[in-house]
Amino acid sequence: MVSTEPTNKVDAEPSSRSQTLFWGLISTVVLIYFVGLAFLTWSDYNRATTRAEVELEHFAELYEQAVDASLSVANVRMWGLIDELSTARLSDPDQFEAQYGALMNSAVQETKQVDALVLIGADGVVLWATIKPLMGQYLGDRAYFQAAIGLDVDEYTVGVPIVSRATGRRLTPIAWPLIGIDGQPRGVLASSLGEDYYSQLLGLDGLQQDMYVEVVTSNGERAFASGRPQRDPDTPVFRARKEIPALDLYIDVTRSKAAVMQSYWQRTVAFAGLATILFLTVINAAIRARRQSTQLAQALRNSERDRERIRVAQSEFDAIFENVGDGLIVYNDNNKLHRSNRKARQLMGVSSDIDAVQKLRGMVPPFSQMDEDVAVHRVQIPTAENESVAVQCRVMKLHLHGDYIAYNVLQDISAEERLVAARTAFVTSVNHELRTPLTSLAGSLEILHDRFGDTMPKNAGKLLSMATRNADRLLVLVNDILTLQAIDQRQLSIQAERVAVSEVLSEAIAANTGYGVNRDVQLDIHAGPNAAQEAYVQVDTVRMQQIFSNLISNAVKYTPRGGTVKIGAEVDDQWVTFYVCDAGPGIPRSAHDRMFKRFADPVHSRENQANGTGLGLAITRELVLRQDGDISFETRSEEDGDENPGTTFYVRFARDTGATSEQGGAA
Repeated sequence: MVSTEPTNKVDAEPSSRSQTLFWGLISTVVLIYFVGLAFLTWSDYNRATTRAEVELEHFAELYEQAVDASLSVANVRMWGLIDELSTARLSDPDQFEAQYGALMNSAVQETKQVDALVLIGADGVVLWATIKPLMGQYLGDRAYFQAAIGLDVDEYTVGVPIVSRATGRRLTPIAWPLIGIDGQPRGVLASSLGEDYYSQLLGLDGLQQDMYVEVVTSNGERAFASGRPQRDPDTPVFRARKEIPALDLYIDVTRSKAAVMQSYWQRTVAFAGLATILFLTVINAAIRARRQSTQLAQALRNSERDRERIRVAQSEFDAIFENVGDGLIVYNDNNKLHRSNRKARQLMGVSSDIDAVQKLRGMVPPFSQMDEDVAVHRVQIPTAENESVAVQCRVMKLHLHGDYIAYNVLQDISAEERLVAARTAFVTSVNHELRTPLTSLAGSLEILHDRFGDTMPKNAGKLLSMATRNADRLLVLVNDILTLQAIDQRQLSIQAERVAVSEVLSEAIAANTGYGVNRDVQLDIHAGPNAAQEAYVQVDTVRMQQIFSNLISNAVKYTPRGGTVKIGAEVDDQWVTFYVCDAGPGIPRSAHDRMFKRFADPVHSRENQANGTGLGLAITRELVLRQDGDISFETRSEEDGDENPGTTFYVRFARDTGATSEQGGAA
């Protein structure tokens, strides 16, 4: 045999070192990857924070420029209005309203930077206002009034954010001095920068959703805050501050660090996940490639061992093929395959494979006429002594590797045919030399018993009865042997006809009642559940009576005197099941498998075993099978300790539901 173990330890050591180096390299690559991934993540984090700070600085600067430019436009418009009012009469409010009211309202509507306009006299009393509740109120105490009343032409002041008395809104006051043509202050023109003003500028500068903007004074007073709720002071934020010099205000812009870094974390997780998947894919590919290379190397080593095993197996097969007891010849249609073994060449009387194939092909059907079923041919092969050898050739057409081959098994059946001839001669001798004298002897003994039995001495009568029984027994044995011979040679004639079940049972009872009476056993037809329904079967009536005779005789032999043997039939839509039931000792489990064998060993112990030839049940089974029926039995054995011992044999045939028909044939 070929060993499948590793050749030696030297082969295993390089493989172990190679595995260690490979996994060391994989571990190093994994470590480098994760260190590099951490460095890239840290670098991207710094870039993201720097970018967020720069964006806030840029936004604050743009907002400051927007506010400054917007105020410049408002100043120009207000200074033009002040020039118009420099000669106006301020003492009569009604006349002022009639003369300058439309101009004042037009200035408010055209100047988007202001949302109200108030004219305050030099005494601090409101002379005119777009907000009517302010008319006549004293605002001289306001800081923006006091600061503006002392300014020169083309100057203005921005006050501290206040809450409007009229509207309750937070405003950032802005005031311009009203200077007369004589250079003396006549009053103050005041307005306000409302929260809507700052909000509109934020809309122009593209406020981010997570940004929070405040406009505050230098002392911390808040002039404006974006509409979003103010964050918790402990929340980490990015912050940028920009001064508005013209207003002495500051712009504070903040963004939540978590909101700003959310995109960073999403980007980092996506990149790290994708990179890790790709990396692991590469690592997995490397591991699989390594494994495949290892498997390939192992496969190559296994292939070498397999080739050696195949060579050994081929040698073993050749030895078996060459020395098998039957002749074997294999060939295909084009003769590219032609092989035979020693026994085949001996039977064919040749020395080469090709000669054996050519000689056999002349004795069996052509290759094209063979089929895949086993065909048996008897051929006569001439010998060198001008004799012939009878050979049985079993031919099989096999499909192998896309081609058809003829597989032929040759068996010398000369001795078997001689044995069959001898057995046939023996049976013929039995038929002529034993059956005829025994029939005559049994008849003579029966006549002698009938005529002189009453007048014979008692001992002579016993001897005559013994001689009669033995003659009958021998005659039954001879008949059984002849029946088996007919069965084996397929010469048993079966003449099936449609017959009523009740008729079969009646004939069985009539034919075997006398045998039961001699043994003080009663035969009883037992009606089944469908007894009132007439049923038919297709059977040979003669063979059926032979079947019943065997079964009933066995049942009577084993039924105690005074007992009853039940005979009947059960009928359903498809089957008719005949049965014979006895009350004997039953069949032990150890004997179940040999009940239908010829000349089987005794089933019961000596005190329970009945006399017989050992062929009755074997013949019965063959007679049933040749009529397409089946036979079985149920038993409760006294020897196995079962209660109510007894045996029931069942013989089942298909129920005939058609018209009357008869058929005959050899089984």
